[in-house]
Amino acid sequence: MYDQLTGELVWQIDTDGYEIDPDAEPKRLNADQLGAEFYRDAGVDAYYSRRGMVRRVGGPLRDYKPMVDEPGLAWALADLFPIDGRSHGPDDAGIINFVEHFGLLIRGDEMPVRDLLYTAKYLSVFASAVRREEMYAARDLFNQRVLPRMTVKLVGSATGALTANWSLDVEPVDLISAAWLQMAKALTGGKDMKKCAAPDCIKWFPDRENKRFCNNRCKMAFHRARRK
Repeated sequence: MYDQLTGELVWQIDTDGYEIDPDAEPKRLNADQLGAEFYRDAGVDAYYSRRGMVRRVGGPLRDYKPMVDEPGLAWALADLFPIDGRSHGPDDAGIINFVEHFGLLIRGDEMPVRDLLYTAKYLSVFASAVRREEMYAARDLFNQRVLPRMTVKLVGSATGALTANWSLDVEPVDLISAAWLQMAKALTGGKDMKKCAAPDCIKWFPDRENKRFCNNRCKMAFHRARRK
């Protein structure tokens, strides 16, 4: 779904939450759906497959615009799977926490936990290269392995008023592609990102001097925790 005036991707979150069924047989997603194609070890793939499916509970849906409302989506997803040599990826609670903030990565009511884990892992590898300022390595990684799905939208006035200044704008088609597009922008003059300092908050936002929280609610939660 796209905003008719701005052409921006509109994504949805189940307001009743999400659940993981560890006994469900994961569907097979192809590299095109995943937005990237990396090496998969057979043993690791089998282990991830046993994590089942994550699906929405079935409540009312809330709309948001990932590229506008959540500029730190890619970093939050990469943060699920830190590349530190010890991590085996997030537990079920961490996965649920992420999808309740951002929604599933693909269109539909469910997706394999395996493929959410792989996407987080791939993004974490890329983010690590960016943080180390290994820009050529990150560029080569993106060009060789990343296949985000995009579309082009015709955009005029954001208010809907008549205008002669139409332009073409590239937009992702799903949340996986949105995350990869955000991460790629880090190589093309994008802003540095900072994680919210509030306890338990997983969100990232564009770095700004003296800004430590993604919103006032998190700021209040941080100071309440400090007083305990």
